[in-house]
Amino acid sequence: MKLFELMQGFDAEVLLRNDEGTEAEANSVIALLMLDSAKGRQIEIEATGPQEVEALAAVIALFNSGFDED
Repeated sequence: MKLFELMQGFDAEVLLRNDEGTEAEANSVIALLMLDSAKGRQIEIEATGPQEVEALAAVIALFNSGFDED
């Protein structure tokens, strides 16, 4: 999972929340799978920690790139 792998490089905790209120920590593959959010649905992202700004920017870039999938 690209998001999980990306988060390993940051000293920050990133929490994702879907439009139904389900939350998942980005450093947990199982939690991300349980988030059950499809392309086009709204996701709220919250980051905390020493590298929160950098982690949030990286997550946003990954989402904006469509996870680099064609």
